[in-house]
Amino acid sequence: NVSAQDKVYELKFAWNDIWGPKFRASQVYRPCGEMQRMVHEATNGRVKLKIISKMFPTGQLLESVATGKADAADLAMPWLSGTYPLLNWGIIPNIVSADPAEALGEELAVYEDPKVMEILDKRLKEVNLKFWFVTQWDPANGLWSKNEIKTIEDFKGMKMSVAGGFYGNLGAKNMGASAVAITSAELAPAMMTGTVDGVLTSLGYGYSIGLAKVSKFYTLTPLNPTWTAYTVINRKTFDSMPADLQKALMDVGKQLQRMVCLSTTAEYVMSLDTVALSGVQRNSLPPAEQKKALEKVKVVEEKWLKDTGGKGKELLKAINDAVSRYRNCN
Repeated sequence: NVSAQDKVYELKFAWNDIWGPKFRASQVYRPCGEMQRMVHEATNGRVKLKIISKMFPTGQLLESVATGKADAADLAMPWLSGTYPLLNWGIIPNIVSADPAEALGEELAVYEDPKVMEILDKRLKEVNLKFWFVTQWDPANGLWSKNEIKTIEDFKGMKMSVAGGFYGNLGAKNMGASAVAITSAELAPAMMTGTVDGVLTSLGYGYSIGLAKVSKFYTLTPLNPTWTAYTVINRKTFDSMPADLQKALMDVGKQLQRMVCLSTTAEYVMSLDTVALSGVQRNSLPPAEQKKALEKVKVVEEKWLKDTGGKGKELLKAINDAVSRYRNCN
């Protein structure tokens, strides 16, 4: 028999490869990418990741890992915030800063907080999942538009494409806009023809799909302050490994999420200059209007707490405490 110290564990990793090579946050999962290489080095080859692109549709990835059809996967959770047992909180306005450069650091601090991770890990265990690490994306809280947004009244009647699914649409609706469902490939043409008046998405992604060519303004809003994928492992698979391999995997996860945070922050900062050169004007709501907007979108947090129950309330307190500690340290 092969001893536990000599056994090689091969894990099938279902990569949600739907974004292409434009986004570094997704490319860490690619074959021979950072995740695969770092796991190989940290475990001396005792854990081998078999990366399978588009092994399952996005909406089936969580169930596929929980039931053992795959051993691990990256989950694009903003679409399903609060509806799955991950208790994804990033869609809730006013927890992290509206400035993505600040928000990314604050969000990372949340996922490095022991209390937050204790709550998440306990909840995930109930569905046979183990949290591994997060990959942070450029927050999708900016509104690309032809018309300048100066007040909360400017959102009224606006036809808006909203990233973030149900909760994002709920917030936009409460600000007076109507949500319009359009595929990513059709967003720029839809803006050009007037099918939509605005597109709520990230700076870098919006630029990459041509929104800068059909927009004059990019305005930060309280909606969708984070956009993050969870990386999870089948709990039984994880528990079957010896303690040294478990620690090695978790250490790699911590390194990866810090690395991706820095990379995404750098990408965002570089995007600022690129978008400015395109002629698009970046704006924020004036303080008084921002305050009004935050009042309007409180409904998102209220609905999230109702959907997640007592576990959500406990998690939200731990998250706010973690962000406060991070800000005090800075």
